[in-house]
Amino acid sequence: MLAGRTATAKDGRRGSLLRGFALNRLALMLLLPAAPAVAQTLPDLTGGAEPATSVADPFGRDTPRGMVNGLIDALAEADIVRATQYLDLSEVPEEAREQRGAEFAAALEALLDRSGGILPTYRLSTAPEGDTGDGLDPGEDSFAVIRTSEGTADLTAHRVPGADDAQVWQVTPDTLSLVRRLSLTAPESLIDRFTPEAWGVPRLAGAPVAHWVGLAVLALLSLAVSRYVALALFWLAGRVWSPLGTGRAARVGRATLLPIGLFFACILFSIASFLAGISVVARTHVAPLAEIVAWLALAWLVWRAIDATARVSLDTMTRRGRVGAISVVTLIRRGGKVVIFALAAAAVFSSLGLNLTGWIAAFGLGGLAFALGAQKTIEHFVGSLTLIADQPVRIGDFCQVDGLLGTVEDIGMRSTRIRTLDRTLVTIPNGIMSGARIENYTSRDQFLFKSILSLRYETTPDQMRAVLWRLRGLLESDDRVTEDPARARFLAFGASSLDIEVFAYVLAEDYDGFLAVCEDLNLAIMDVVAECGTSFAFPTRTVYLEESPAKQETKGVSHGNDNESRRRDRVRTAARHP
Repeated sequence: MLAGRTATAKDGRRGSLLRGFALNRLALMLLLPAAPAVAQTLPDLTGGAEPATSVADPFGRDTPRGMVNGLIDALAEADIVRATQYLDLSEVPEEAREQRGAEFAAALEALLDRSGGILPTYRLSTAPEGDTGDGLDPGEDSFAVIRTSEGTADLTAHRVPGADDAQVWQVTPDTLSLVRRLSLTAPESLIDRFTPEAWGVPRLAGAPVAHWVGLAVLALLSLAVSRYVALALFWLAGRVWSPLGTGRAARVGRATLLPIGLFFACILFSIASFLAGISVVARTHVAPLAEIVAWLALAWLVWRAIDATARVSLDTMTRRGRVGAISVVTLIRRGGKVVIFALAAAAVFSSLGLNLTGWIAAFGLGGLAFALGAQKTIEHFVGSLTLIADQPVRIGDFCQVDGLLGTVEDIGMRSTRIRTLDRTLVTIPNGIMSGARIENYTSRDQFLFKSILSLRYETTPDQMRAVLWRLRGLLESDDRVTEDPARARFLAFGASSLDIEVFAYVLAEDYDGFLAVCEDLNLAIMDVVAECGTSFAFPTRTVYLEESPAKQETKGVSHGNDNESRRRDRVRTAARHP
């Protein structure tokens, strides 16, 4: 049954719903035409096929999509006898069915060529019962839209008993009556009007050669016109809104200019091919390609917009010092690209005639098994969300992760990369990173300066007091040292030195700045110690040795014998020299 009633219906049957002319609906119909020729060459992965116990219809009329595919193929091959198999001629007398069927098929092709179009592939159901949520009666689906003087009308098909009581889909009798009536008043197409008659005789892939040439010309014109229109709109928008002419907005606009032009070229091509009256067979062959290019251009547009916006945001965050937002922007950009890729793939598969519902159903159990096997991957992804939310580290931070020192270079969706002090790159999975002990040195607001000074034991109390007084004055006079709790205290009597503790917090932007302050303080401490007349102690140790009494007696006898020997030597020397 048709979606509405016509003004000329006299027999009470439901006629076509002649709505007001809706440009957006017509543009959608033109942009996304069906792709039956492509769909027929691909395997049916929709999960909507008949059960194994049913007998497949030899004409492929088991589903609305199969009926449309077979009808278009029959029209492309000029096989009128086979085309009548897709028409419900039950209200035509049996003796006139052959002739009337041929007339209906020719009228349907002529009307679709001049002012109609097949619905997009994804709107043609692959289920035997058809689309149950389209608002039509059960067992009835729309398969095409035509334009009339009063608006647009739906062409419908319904499910009826076929041979051997098998349920098949055919064009409804009301649709055939409407098609025959409108075909008598349909004007000649523009391409047939302005091309040589000889060009319409040779046929290529079921359509006149002139129509294929017209499609090629329209494609080139659409690309050229869309390019210049996009440039003109961008220039005009820059005149109206000045930030679009320069600055960050201009960067985003220039990045999306090319995909915008390509996307509108596909829309313009579809509308122009319809208005020019290109054969429905030729449009059906080209429609999937135009639709795929449109989806890819749209995905490219969003992809480049995300990239350009992310770059602008990163520049802004870096300039404002909001380092923590860099990781958030990076993760959002990558997640957005993953979503875009998935949606673009789904749209392309739909344009090729594949229904992803069947894929989802087929991979139901497989998806569960995959989820169980991908626990670590999911854990790392959740860990990345935790790192972004808690922000224990950010890109550019110098940190220590379970004993590993380095600078964070990237926080990805699965892992974090750290550049170590040896300039090696370490990759840590985010699941481990989120549970690790992280010490972030970049987040320090102050640096600890702590030193133990070891003075000699020869240092007098007055010298010690002078050293302590000068050190405290040194800490108080330096603006880079915080007042509280800066201190210098005589700490303890060490093993070989008098120990003084110098304790303070230093204000510095980074670790290099802290080292510079440490150098200045250490040199000043050396001057203080030298000026106070003391010096630093070296590690020393005094050892006392004590001998036993027996060794001392033996040592004494030995010394006596030595003295006697020396006395005798002196006497002999005197005797030789009187």
